[in-house]
Amino acid sequence: MAKLGFSRASLDSLSTDKEAIRVPHSAVNRMNSDHIRGCLIGERRSRPFYALGFSCYAEMYLGFEAAWTELTNAEYGLGTIGGPRHAQDPEYSARIATLGTLLAVEGLPRTARIEADIKQLRSDPVTARLIADWPLGKTYEDIRCRIMKAPHKLLAYAWVLYSALFNGGHFIRRQLLKAGPEFWGLSDEEDITSFPEPLSFWSVNDDPAFRDQFRSQANEAGSLLTAEERQDVVEESESILCRCKELTEELVERTTNWLVCESGMADCRDATRLNTSDSHMTIANQV
Repeated sequence: MAKLGFSRASLDSLSTDKEAIRVPHSAVNRMNSDHIRGCLIGERRSRPFYALGFSCYAEMYLGFEAAWTELTNAEYGLGTIGGPRHAQDPEYSARIATLGTLLAVEGLPRTARIEADIKQLRSDPVTARLIADWPLGKTYEDIRCRIMKAPHKLLAYAWVLYSALFNGGHFIRRQLLKAGPEFWGLSDEEDITSFPEPLSFWSVNDDPAFRDQFRSQANEAGSLLTAEERQDVVEESESILCRCKELTEELVERTTNWLVCESGMADCRDATRLNTSDSHMTIANQV
């Protein structure tokens, strides 16, 4: 699950409305920091709990990148993409095509890594039962549809979700390493610092030049948009952060309930097992 963060200055090219984003951004950072720390190194240390959060947040990346792929493969032309608002704009499709190209920084897309990690993690029945009643798929489809209806919002998802890897991702990577290779079911031959599966999602080029390239190209992409479209991007960024806040709140509530359930219930026996590091993480369903 990503601890979301981004530079205030970098949003200047998109909007001057910083306060609208600062509050949900700070709340998500704080909540995710506490929850992730508990899943990895606290008293609630649990691979299945981490897997549940990862699978939920992974939907956001998968939905966003699926829409991006659809737009990349679209035959651009008048009225071919976007909603009614863009149907009569002869320049909109061309601008979106350029925007998508600018955001395509090699090494950033996460879909292949997510799928590889999920495949590696899909083995433990405890985790399967833990997430069986979680409505996976809704976030994926909602994000995909939101972008396809207003493709310039692609910039909001690229900015917030990829910036999370550069900023908050540093915190998460440190916690992953502290959990140790045994916690992740890695063999002695595997180097945890290389972030092998099931941790490959978190492997990101940490060269400052790589991060700066993404930020520069994202800002250039923002300059292609109209004032109204840039405001849409800022509002969508706020919506993404609010979605993350609500998701983390629900994760905290559910994991707490599982851990405090009555000892005679089957779910409680599962929750007790979740506190051990012997159980492998799984995702029961493809997110």
